[in-house]
Amino acid sequence: MAAALTVLLIGCLLQTALCGQFKTIIPQTIKVLSGSCVTIPCSFDVEDQYISRIDGTCRAMWKSEEQTVVFDSSNPQSSAIQGELKGDLTRRDCSTTLNNMRPEHSKEYLLRVQCDHFKHSFRDQKLHISVTDDPPTPTLTPSTLKVEEGTSVSLKCSAPAPCLSHPPALTWTSSLVHIQESLQENLDRTKVQTSVLTFTASRLHHGKIISCTAVYNKQDGSSQSVSTSLTADVSLSSQFIILPQTIEVLSGSCVTIPCSFDVEDTYKSNVDETCRAVWKNDQGTVVFNSRDPQTTGHLTGHLTGNLTNRDCTTTLNNMRPENSMKYFFGLECDNGLKYDFKTGQMDISVKDDPPTPTLTPSTLKVEEGTSVSLKCSAPAPCLSHPPALTWTSSLGHIRGSLQENLDRTKVQTSVLTFTASRLHHGKIISCTAVYNKQDGSSQSVSSSLTADVSWSSQFIIFIPQTIKVLSGSCVNIPCSFDVEDKYKSNVDETCRAVWKHDLQNVVFNSRDPQTTGHLTGKLTNRDCTTTLNNMRPENSMKYFLRLECDGVQYNYLQRQVDISVTDDPPTPTLTPSTLKVEEGTSVSLKCSAPAPCLSHPPALTWTSSLGHIQDSLQESHDRTKVQTSVLTFTASRLHHGQIISCTAVYNKQDGSSQSVSTSLTADVSYSPKNTTVSVCPSGPVPENSRVTLTCSSTANPAVRSYTWYRADGGQETFIGAGHVLNIKASRDIGPFFCGAENTIGSGRSNISQIDVHSPEQYLGPYSGLLLLAGAAVSLCVNVFFTVYVVILCKARKSVKPKEEDRTYMSLERRDLSPEYDVIGHTPK
Repeated sequence: MAAALTVLLIGCLLQTALCGQFKTIIPQTIKVLSGSCVTIPCSFDVEDQYISRIDGTCRAMWKSEEQTVVFDSSNPQSSAIQGELKGDLTRRDCSTTLNNMRPEHSKEYLLRVQCDHFKHSFRDQKLHISVTDDPPTPTLTPSTLKVEEGTSVSLKCSAPAPCLSHPPALTWTSSLVHIQESLQENLDRTKVQTSVLTFTASRLHHGKIISCTAVYNKQDGSSQSVSTSLTADVSLSSQFIILPQTIEVLSGSCVTIPCSFDVEDTYKSNVDETCRAVWKNDQGTVVFNSRDPQTTGHLTGHLTGNLTNRDCTTTLNNMRPENSMKYFFGLECDNGLKYDFKTGQMDISVKDDPPTPTLTPSTLKVEEGTSVSLKCSAPAPCLSHPPALTWTSSLGHIRGSLQENLDRTKVQTSVLTFTASRLHHGKIISCTAVYNKQDGSSQSVSSSLTADVSWSSQFIIFIPQTIKVLSGSCVNIPCSFDVEDKYKSNVDETCRAVWKHDLQNVVFNSRDPQTTGHLTGKLTNRDCTTTLNNMRPENSMKYFLRLECDGVQYNYLQRQVDISVTDDPPTPTLTPSTLKVEEGTSVSLKCSAPAPCLSHPPALTWTSSLGHIQDSLQESHDRTKVQTSVLTFTASRLHHGQIISCTAVYNKQDGSSQSVSTSLTADVSYSPKNTTVSVCPSGPVPENSRVTLTCSSTANPAVRSYTWYRADGGQETFIGAGHVLNIKASRDIGPFFCGAENTIGSGRSNISQIDVHSPEQYLGPYSGLLLLAGAAVSLCVNVFFTVYVVILCKARKSVKPKEEDRTYMSLERRDLSPEYDVIGHTPK
């Protein structure tokens, strides 16, 4: 008996190991964001005797824990939860996408496969779907960052991607360098979106918050985002320099050299306000000196970094092919510190042609309905004139940003996001980079790909979820549809488009449009685009399309468009919404306003005509249109504080119009300008007296340091620092000037000199006249006194004194007094 049981047990085990069995391989649980789809990775197997029955007649059914069928692949659009069978059941692939999941769909599900000659419910393995109102927080790996300066760092951001047609878009708030994105597969075959940020740790990163944001786009067109972050802890080493190995520059443009350095601990205190940046070529010739940036050496430019912060970032202007060579950085301070960082040399290559932009991905092969993101990248070596990126096919939303590479050089990026449609199939999508040079000329170069969009055959419609319209205007509803293969031949000239807001009430019939609107698309091309005229607030409601042909009629109830009619036009959007740039930067401001009525798009005007204006009508990801106007100009200090506004004027179908504006205030930073020196007291001053020197300059941001130098021929000697300098006047002080510096750059005054005189010279130009007048006065007094004495002597001889006059004789020996005149003139 025991032996029989043993044989039976072994037989059962062999049957399980060698023969098929009823089983499914699905995840245990999947978390989904409300309003998104969920793709269920699924495979199954059956006992060997039933394998031949898994054929083209099979359909996949998903049942809830209450045994209710919520999805049937044979009628996917009429199921309780609409979706699509992605797998091939004949290959035992039951992968399925369920659309527009809601919190009430949070429950367990099981698979049932039903064929003409086979039926089975796989109850042993169930899937729990959890639908939440908040997206899952992305994960950073590693979760902390504590490294030494110079270390190569890779940070990975991961976010679940349950809806494959709308995977999360991952962005880094600190674009430090190279970013690589990919869609990876977990152990249970669910997907996760990853983005790896790679950079070399620098002291400039210490304390910086690095965050990753996951943006989940829902199927209704809305989106939700969630972020996670860490703070970089970078420990510092001594005496080194970090700069790129090579930089390619377009001839006639500038080049910004990202640069940071450090010195040995014993010399750290010497890195002060007296230091200057010196760039030399590989022959040791000085080509740039930050103390005299416009005239020293062969190249002009400005120091953009702050040397006291060990930041030696420098911009060199108007590069030419003959400037193609290696360069190294030198630090020179007035306190005796001088050092050439020859170990870190950089090769600058100046080209006559701009670099070709890069498209990521380089090819586009997707299914209809997939959310697509195309990134165009172009090097931006000249930060004041970054390349302007434009797409020749305005398919959807465009977002531009300036990102940082591994070596801290910059790259201009533009991301085009849209939902793939059969209308995009075969379309050439290209990105053009326009490089504006410093002499005002420009060069452009393009890169392109051809879209390969595949689509399935079923009753499906693509229309926007919502459209806002101004009362009294028309609304254009972009619309495309498809039918099952067996009905394709029935979509012919007999078809008409009917728009309804419920099953009974028709609001538009393309066969009898009258004045309510007109069908602009061609139904035989599956294009149901329609324009409805003269919309009113009472027309605010949801609408769906009904296709009526002689051989097929269908209500596309699965997707409806919600039209909202308002009395006020929408406020235009400025991108960017704020403007904070450096002087000399090429600025592009884009004003965007919805254009729901294509026959009367809004007219966009700028109140400040600062530069070139280019208008275009672009397409959003849901194929609605938006009117855009791009204002391009070079930022100047004259623009600082100026209000720049864009006005959208909407002309209605009745001839009236309404307008609305949006604005921003320009914040333009610039290096010190109009640097002057004032001397108090003014004019000639006596030697050894105290003189107050004041250095003044206009700058944004404010001047952070003033320095004073004596100009001794070709030498410049540091004599002091500060906005005001008190010195003792001396003829040995010689000519001098002051320098002003802020975070943008520096400026210097003209050379001044104090007019110092000795005490005997201090009477000024009238000293000779005063001496002559003094001598004349002295001579007159002497002559008068001499004449008076002579007259007095004669008077004494002509009068003989009597006895009673002897009093006078005694008075004669005394000092003269006022009474003397009275006595001396007694009448005879």
